[in-house]
Amino acid sequence: MITTSVKEVSVYRNGAYITRLGNIELKPGKQSILIEGLSDSLDPSTLTVSLSREVSGSNFRVEHYSTEQQDELRKELLSSLEKVQRKTAILNDQIELLKKNTDFTAKENISLKEMSDYIDGLPSKTEALYDEIYALKEEEKQLQKKLNGKNKEVRAYIVKIDLQTEKEGTYPVKLRYFERSASWDPNYEIRTGEEETASVLLKADIRQGTREDWKQVKIVLFTGDPSTSSEIPELHPQDLSFYQPRLYKNTAAKGSAIAGMMATAMRDSAYVEEEAMGDQELMEDATEELHFGSAQASENDTMTEYELEGLYDLSNKNPLTLELTSREIPCQYHVVAIPKADPLGYLAAEVKTSDIQDVLNTSANIFHKDTYLGNVYLSPDPSKETYDISLGKDEGIRIKRTQKKKYRSNVLLKGQTKVDFEYEIEVSSRKSKTAKITLKDQIPVSQDKTIQVEVKDLSQGTLEEKTGEITWEFPLDAGKTETFLLAYSVAWPKDKELYL
Repeated sequence: MITTSVKEVSVYRNGAYITRLGNIELKPGKQSILIEGLSDSLDPSTLTVSLSREVSGSNFRVEHYSTEQQDELRKELLSSLEKVQRKTAILNDQIELLKKNTDFTAKENISLKEMSDYIDGLPSKTEALYDEIYALKEEEKQLQKKLNGKNKEVRAYIVKIDLQTEKEGTYPVKLRYFERSASWDPNYEIRTGEEETASVLLKADIRQGTREDWKQVKIVLFTGDPSTSSEIPELHPQDLSFYQPRLYKNTAAKGSAIAGMMATAMRDSAYVEEEAMGDQELMEDATEELHFGSAQASENDTMTEYELEGLYDLSNKNPLTLELTSREIPCQYHVVAIPKADPLGYLAAEVKTSDIQDVLNTSANIFHKDTYLGNVYLSPDPSKETYDISLGKDEGIRIKRTQKKKYRSNVLLKGQTKVDFEYEIEVSSRKSKTAKITLKDQIPVSQDKTIQVEVKDLSQGTLEEKTGEITWEFPLDAGKTETFLLAYSVAWPKDKELYL
C-alpha cells in the first residue's frame, strides 16, 4: 500500500489541479500496488500516473473500497465506540440502582446506623460515577471524530495498478488530477494617505476541503474557472412572426403533457504515463522556508496566473490569506457633495478607470491614513475616464439645499400647466485648508415631447442633458461658504396630471 503527499497545486477560482509525489518499493518482476490517501472529491477522469522509465504499468483502475472493505477499515473504531457506550450505560444503571437503594421500607433487619452510613456515602459514590461517565463521554467524542474522518477516508478513491520492473529498488511515482473542493477568492485593499497616490493591494483567500492538510506545497493561482462551460456558444435562428392568440372554450383542456428525459452516461477514465524524469527530482524533499511574499503575475492565452514564491501550509479547515500584488496609482482627492441626498460631503479619491479595470465589479476594503473606512463595492463605468473611490463622509464640509420657490401657473395661450422651481445651495467649509469640491444636483429629464423642461439658472454649472445631472467644480477655502442657484421650470398639457 503506497501513500503520496501533495507537492504542488494550481488553484482556480473553483477547483485545483493537484500534483502528488511518492515512492514505491518494488521487487523484480510483476506486482500489484494500491495507492490510497486520495480525496473523495477528485475527478477520476482527470487522474494520471507518471512513472520512471525503468517501471512499466498496466491494468490501471480508479475505484472505491468495497462495502466489506469499508466495514473492515471501520471495524476497530466501531468496536471501541461500542465499548465506551456500553460502559456509560452500565454506570448510569449503577447510579439508578444507588438511588433506588435509598428506599429502606422494603428492607428488614437493617439498622439505623447502616441506613445513615449508606445515605452519607451516596453523594461521593454518585459523584465518582458521574466523573467516570464524563470521561467516557469525552472519549466517545474523540472516537466519533475519528470515525467521521475514517468514514471520509473509506469513501475516498484508491488507485490500483500492475507494475513491472527488472531490478529491485525505490522508484518515484507522480499523480496528477483535478480536485473539486479547492478554490480561491480575490481580496482587494485600497489604501490612501497624504500623497495623491493610492495603493491597490490584491490578496488571495485560498481554501481546500479535502480530508488532509497540505504541508509545504508550491501554489500557483489562476483566475479562470474550469467548472464553467468552455464550449463556444452558438447563434440560433431568430424567427419573427405575429402572435395569434388562441381561443379557449370554458372547458378543461384535454390531453396530457409528456416530459422527455435525457441521461448521459459517463465512464471514469484515467491513464498511466511513462514519463522521463529523474528520480532525484521526485524524491527530493522540500527545504525552502515558509514565508509570505508577493506573486509573479503573468498573462497567458486565456487567464492571469499568479506564481507564489516559497512553500505554504494549507489546512483542511482554515483558509490561507496571501498577498499577491501591490501597485501605486495616481489619484486626486476631492469632496463630492450631493445635497439632494445627504447634507454632508464625501471625501473621494478620483482615479483613472483604466488603472483599476481589474477591480471592476468587486468589493474592496478601504483605508485612508491607516484608518479602516469599510468595505465598498467598486462598479466604475468603463466608458468614463475617471472613477471616484469613496473614502467616507467628510464632516468638515456641510451643504444646505433650500427650496426658494415652487410656483404653479397656467399658460392659457399654450394650454399648459407650468411649475417654476428655484433652489439655493450653500456649501460651507469647516476644514483647516482649501478643499476641492465637486457639487452635484439634477433637473428632471423629459421622456415625453409634450413635457417641457426649461433651464433658468445653473450658476455656471455643467449640465449633462441625457441624465439631467449638473456639476459644479470649485476650490473652497477654509471657513468659507459658496452659494449656488438652481432654477428651472416644467410645463405640460393642462388636461393631464404630472406629479412633481
